[in-house]
Amino acid sequence: MSDNRALVAFGLLSLLVVGCSKETTSSSNIKTGGIAALIDVYADTDTTAKVHVELRVGGSSSNTYIGLDNGDQLIATADDQTKTLTTTDDVGVYEASFSGVGAESAFSVVLDRPHDTTAPDNSGTLPPPFTLDKPRDDLSRKNDELEVTWSPSGSDDGMDFKFDGDCIFPATKSPLHDSGSLTLAKGTLESTGGDMPKACKLSLDAQRSRSGSADSAFDSESYFRLHQRRSTSFVSAP
Repeated sequence: MSDNRALVAFGLLSLLVVGCSKETTSSSNIKTGGIAALIDVYADTDTTAKVHVELRVGGSSSNTYIGLDNGDQLIATADDQTKTLTTTDDVGVYEASFSGVGAESAFSVVLDRPHDTTAPDNSGTLPPPFTLDKPRDDLSRKNDELEVTWSPSGSDDGMDFKFDGDCIFPATKSPLHDSGSLTLAKGTLESTGGDMPKACKLSLDAQRSRSGSADSAFDSESYFRLHQRRSTSFVSAP
């Protein structure tokens, strides 16, 4: 009986591993309408940005990625600079880096296909950069409010903040407005460690984002998003 249960458990585990593993296919097998193009532009400084494209079949949450083949290629333009995206270590993931860009820089991406429908209408503009201020060290998560500030503010773009560290459960906050200030109430950051919470260094990742437009020739779950990203860290007390 115990041997049978072990075999069943092993079989279920194997199915889970297979189900979560990444699968790949060639673009030669996929029409443009079946490609979900997930296009992000990430700017981690005031003047540089990376175009990051993931191509999937079966929608944006699919684990089947598309490797470009048979002359298909991705071409990105940032203002007056044009580059062909190159594959990363992951099949179906393509990137190109640009310098000399800034607020409102225009980005576009073309999937050029000599043997199927080309998708040229993917575009957007970069939101303005910002400076993320380092929060105060050693504030108590239980007893103190935590204020996060950044500047400049006042844009119409969305802001997202992620807090993480060894002594807390990860937390994400998205204020309604780009006001330049976010205040976390006492106890918002939940400590790990049960009755013995600890102090530790927390990471704070901030992102200002806006949406561009993806070509209608792609799968309807395709998107074009542009982000300014900034990070800092601080010491948090229980």
